[in-house]
Amino acid sequence: MSKEVLLKVCKVVAAEYGIFPKEMKEKRRLQNIVFARMAFTKICKNQFHIRQYEIAKFLKQSQSNINIYLRKFESENKFNAEFRNKFKMITEKVKEKALTKGVSN
Repeated sequence: MSKEVLLKVCKVVAAEYGIFPKEMKEKRRLQNIVFARMAFTKICKNQFHIRQYEIAKFLKQSQSNINIYLRKFESENKFNAEFRNKFKMITEKVKEKALTKGVSN
């Protein structure tokens, strides 16, 4: 179940950031890719209660990187208005798509 959720959330987040879902799994550290990973991680952790280990495995990252994304998310969300607005929009889209396609928390 969680892999299905991860894939759907990944597609929504990637589309909003203008990247391909596979780019989120690469080691590149371009700003929009890192922001996409942060948003993806926060949504999966808080909205769907997916463990950090599972998120890390899906993104092909270490669990410590996932922890860093969650910590850095707070400062970006607080001080970066563009990031905050995009995250709100993504959260709404995830709620719409996830709930209409049978994925629930």
